[in-house]
Amino acid sequence: MNGLKEFYIDFKIDAGYSAEMLDCKERFLTYLDIEKNFSIHTQAAYLRDLKFFFLFCLKEEIDFFNIDPVDIRSYFAYLINEQGQLEKKTQSRKLSSLRTFYKFIHRENLIQNNPVLSVKFPKVRSSLPKNFTPIEMEDILEFEKPSPLLEKRDRAILEVLYSSGIRVFELVNAKISELSGDYSTLKVMGKRRKERYVFLGDAARETLESYLGSRNAKDREDYIFLNQKGKKLTTRGVRYILNVRRKLMGFDKTVTPHKFRHTFATDLLDAGADIRAVQELLGHASLSSTQVYLSVSKDRLKEVYRKAHPHAKM
Repeated sequence: MNGLKEFYIDFKIDAGYSAEMLDCKERFLTYLDIEKNFSIHTQAAYLRDLKFFFLFCLKEEIDFFNIDPVDIRSYFAYLINEQGQLEKKTQSRKLSSLRTFYKFIHRENLIQNNPVLSVKFPKVRSSLPKNFTPIEMEDILEFEKPSPLLEKRDRAILEVLYSSGIRVFELVNAKISELSGDYSTLKVMGKRRKERYVFLGDAARETLESYLGSRNAKDREDYIFLNQKGKKLTTRGVRYILNVRRKLMGFDKTVTPHKFRHTFATDLLDAGADIRAVQELLGHASLSSTQVYLSVSKDRLKEVYRKAHPHAKM
């Protein structure tokens, strides 16, 4: 919760918020943190959206326990008037925040009906995930930084990200105690605190073994990846490491942890992997989340079509 401290400043009774609002906010935040296992950044975004909604309710003297779809639409009109035209993506996220909030307080029996369910806005067309080409992936993995001090750790990070397809928060929370003795299997805690096993290829196992073998023998930290102070590496730290590597390489594309995940999924599907197996490896709750990678892998689908359809070769 410490990462959200700055967002608590405006949530005070003397700023106009009622005790009921503050209580709902606290319970909702606990729900996002404990039950939904949302990241600090997602929690902050939801809380920020909630703050603007509460401000609207106070300004218009609306009881947020007793609103209807018209009030929700009025709220978005208010936002447009205050902030200018909202992009569809922003509009969709703010509506999602309210939908989640009212779903929660409805579950808590604080309201009889969820007023947001009937409010719909145009669907946001999701952009296709960006991935590295095989040559780009090879260049990133093979590049050696001038300073070898932390190169073993950084190379292990790259190999594990690409070999397993795990999320960056799963990477920084990965523990030695959850790693198999031969470094081939790692148990990670994903979204909604769902555990799963991921697998590491030869390159990842070798770099991981080399890195862990070089750590200080007195170090008792169970987290696999540590910063220069011997403490758990943060997600921001991983992004910094990747960005430094990109600059040293003179690479003109962005290099992010999630791009390794996208590449992992695309490469598996291109090689003919079953989509449900890829879903399990990625830790997706819904198959629809994995299906987006089929769009990226259209070349493989075209090849399947040409080989399977009797008239495709005409």
